[in-house]
Amino acid sequence: MKSNNISSKKQSKLINPSDTELNTLLEVIYAGGIPHIEIKKTLGTNLMNFYQWLDANPKYKEKFNKAQEIGIKTLVEKLLAVYQVENPDLSNEQLLFLREKQSYLRWLAPRISSLFVERTEQKIKSDSVVRVSWENDSLIDADATIVDNDDKQNLSLQDNLK
Repeated sequence: MKSNNISSKKQSKLINPSDTELNTLLEVIYAGGIPHIEIKKTLGTNLMNFYQWLDANPKYKEKFNKAQEIGIKTLVEKLLAVYQVENPDLSNEQLLFLREKQSYLRWLAPRISSLFVERTEQKIKSDSVVRVSWENDSLIDADATIVDNDDKQNLSLQDNLK
């Protein structure tokens, strides 16, 4: 029995979706649907082939990315609606699944949407040394006791004015 050659690449199926199929796909993603399931159902191809098609069509890729971002927001809002219920009748298994879904959305949301970016602490390195210098080399000594006659008269006038 001869083994199959696993090193050869499979020929990717070229897709040419219609506008109706693309709009249907976008609507499902906007509503928080899972893209790979809808791609398989609507276009009859796998996710890798669809992403290859997206790379060749940048105009639609922008729309697709926007739909994914809004889809994440939709999923977060749906999850918030579940938490608004006062006394949910959930079994332990359902509650555990809901928590796992929440942690997955918490992980996924900042990676897809800029709205959900987690706050990060920014460390800024700064130099706190202050240097003071004068251009003129002739400095006046503040502790000097030498006073000219003109200065004595000015000082006595200032004392009289006070």
